[in-house]
Amino acid sequence: MRTWVLEQISRAGKTWDARYPFTDATLSSGHRLHVAFPPLAQQGILISLRRLPGAAPERSQGSVRWGSSPHYGMLVEAVSRGDSVLVSGATGSGKTTLASDLLECVPSAERILALEDTPELSPRHPHFVSLTSRPPNADGFGEVTLRVLLKQALRMRPDRIILGECRGAEVLDLLQALNTGHRGTLATLHANSPRDALRRVELLCLLAAGGAVPSSAIRELLAVGVQWVVQVKRMGARREITELWRVEGREGDTLIMRPIQNAHSPSLQLHALTR
Repeated sequence: MRTWVLEQISRAGKTWDARYPFTDATLSSGHRLHVAFPPLAQQGILISLRRLPGAAPERSQGSVRWGSSPHYGMLVEAVSRGDSVLVSGATGSGKTTLASDLLECVPSAERILALEDTPELSPRHPHFVSLTSRPPNADGFGEVTLRVLLKQALRMRPDRIILGECRGAEVLDLLQALNTGHRGTLATLHANSPRDALRRVELLCLLAAGGAVPSSAIRELLAVGVQWVVQVKRMGARREITELWRVEGREGDTLIMRPIQNAHSPSLQLHALTR
């Protein structure tokens, strides 16, 4: 098994070092591989395999997977016209699947540039390209972060910049880009609700700014740069869209959001993200 793992890692262009005994790779089959090596893995090599979404046979992937959701059609229209969307959910909830499906709704003449730690997004779009971050080597050199990739992406003049997952300082740079002419981004992040998702984005921005940017300024960036937050959840073998919220704007230091009516939110009310 160790030989097979090392062979797959090598084929994917990844390396393993005892000083950092973890690695991720995407196999030729399309599966995502995560490996933890001893001594951190006490019982031996730990392997996790995740199957990335495959293509649907005839109709678009999204219409097959999400067609029963009353919110999916709204998201298709939003992405098509250039709105920015945050996709929130737990691990394995279908965030990447939904993101890939929505990217197929981007007009075919537009160029999409995705930034990811591990290649996962796989939309059927004629002008989809991606950049992948790189960890430092055994000597601590050669690291290419998502923040570095984003700065390079802004020089490539893409129509859409996609962030595979919001994790760090790159989130602040992306929001600033969305407030200076860029539009139509799509990003995923781990959160339990749309409200928690926006709070997490705000926290990541505050950490990135190191106290140099107040919360009010970050909320202004959010109010202008993000239009929708969608929550997905795993329901047994299915993934479902459970909530869709519209970012309405800002009043003072308060970010105003409106849940789109469905069985989980019977009334249309204004909700606020406050301190």
